Amino acid sequence: MRKFLLALFTCLSVLQIAFTQTVADNRRKYESAKDLLKQEKYALAQELLRPLLVVSPENPFAAYAHYLTAYAAYKLHKPDDAKLTLMQLQQKFPSWPDQDQAHYLMATLFFDKKDYTNALTEQAQLRTEKMKAEGTTQATYYLSQEANVGTLKTLQTKFPSDRALAEVLVNKLWLSTHAADKDLAAKLNAQFKLKKEESAPVRKVETKSSYNVAVLLPFDYAKLVVEKSGRVSPIAVDMYNGIRLAQQKLAQEGVQINLLAYDVGADGSKMTQLVSQPDFRANDMIIGPINGSSIRVAVTYASQAQIPQVNPITTNSQIVQGNPFSYLYQSSVESQTSYTAAFAKKQFAPSTLIFYGTTPKDSAMAFLYRKKFLEGGGKVLAFKKIASTAAAPQMTAAIAANPTAGHIFITSAVQTVAISLVSFLEKENLAIPVITQDNWLSYPMLSYNQFEKLQFYFISPEYIDYRSPEVIAFKKTYVEAQNLIPSMYSYQGYDMMLFFGRMLKEFGSDFQKGLQSKPLIKGAIFTGYDFHNSNDNQYVPIAKFENGNYILANPLE
Repeated sequence: MRKFLLALFTCLSVLQIAFTQTVADNRRKYESAKDLLKQEKYALAQELLRPLLVVSPENPFAAYAHYLTAYAAYKLHKPDDAKLTLMQLQQKFPSWPDQDQAHYLMATLFFDKKDYTNALTEQAQLRTEKMKAEGTTQATYYLSQEANVGTLKTLQTKFPSDRALAEVLVNKLWLSTHAADKDLAAKLNAQFKLKKEESAPVRKVETKSSYNVAVLLPFDYAKLVVEKSGRVSPIAVDMYNGIRLAQQKLAQEGVQINLLAYDVGADGSKMTQLVSQPDFRANDMIIGPINGSSIRVAVTYASQAQIPQVNPITTNSQIVQGNPFSYLYQSSVESQTSYTAAFAKKQFAPSTLIFYGTTPKDSAMAFLYRKKFLEGGGKVLAFKKIASTAAAPQMTAAIAANPTAGHIFITSAVQTVAISLVSFLEKENLAIPVITQDNWLSYPMLSYNQFEKLQFYFISPEYIDYRSPEVIAFKKTYVEAQNLIPSMYSYQGYDMMLFFGRMLKEFGSDFQKGLQSKPLIKGAIFTGYDFHNSNDNQYVPIAKFENGNYILANPLE
């Protein structure tokens, strides 16, 4: 009996050790998958999460794996896969404590398809106050973009207690000339105690001697960014310091800018409270916010209040889509790609080899570039996804098979892929121009001399000619004022405020039509601005090395 008990104890101990080891292995996979998601490597994250979808005693991460897999599918533009995984999550784990996250993501998928009924049904299941507030921001953002008031009216009959829906509908009904719409607006206004005034969305626009500009930045933002110079830079402070210097310059030019700084982070609910304050309506223009759901709230408010709003950092064109009052200060990803394709058709022979990496941005740029290049009669000789260095032979084989191609277009953030391309071109002594993004300039294993010799061209939206008199003068003034070297955000804040401040001076706060009718305008720090019939800058600097200097390949004419 003693031997039997000893054997049983040994067996149980081995099983316990195996169980503990399996749990530890699963935890490592889960944490690694989360890291991949942060790096926007969604496909790789899904591969790592796949075994964690299996429900078992040694896998406490199954529910979280379902949610993260769905999120990755959403980011990979696979909404059907995301919905299916979320449905499985809700069925298998009905008591999962983070079901609010699943409902919110499912609502996003439905909103993207304009399936408002299912989207609001998902939102109605949100339980925590924080997620309910996020849901309100989400609903306001999507429903405000719906142009058909009849659709919103029908929706309101299905969800008569939804406050966000009622508020969006009231704002649109006040603009109607029909008495029935005015009556419904008044009824909803009273029912939800919205305190909306009929004249609120209509704003008198005039050219003035001074303008109030709201600057919405995360001044307590914990995340610090390391600049290319190696200096650690707090985004908000540096950008605001640049804006203040532009304020002084504009005063010299005869326009007074009153800056009203607000500490705004990613929390959309706090942003909603801010724009609800009566004093906020005194602003003639908004700069920011720069992150999170607060951007959606600002964009929606700008549309309703009919004042210009500028997004300083994001390149996501969906943020300003359908909203004539919101702008991207920087060129959107789509504009960068379209402009570069047009440049290549003029600059090189009409044939190209296209290679792209694993991120959604990589693939989006590659597919759009192919489309735009083909539209002009160009030929795409190869179109390949290069996920890692292991796939580099596919790239080099395609180049070897097409040594007379007009140029290579490659978008990839994998440094080893960049090194493989440069090494192959050097080894084979091939003179095929290459277009890529300027993040390749930061790769320490590649030199500027190599880029010049191999005819590399860089999509460089933040290109600055540091030798220009204007840049030198700004740097001197900034150092004297702050005792610091200006960061990229300092330059951006200055040029952005200077450019849009001059638009305020020329056209008033309703400068949309005036701005979009103007030709390409030279910037003070950055090369130029072209908002002709667009809500983002259509001019995209493309740079190259020549005689050791980093210069524009497409200077202003």
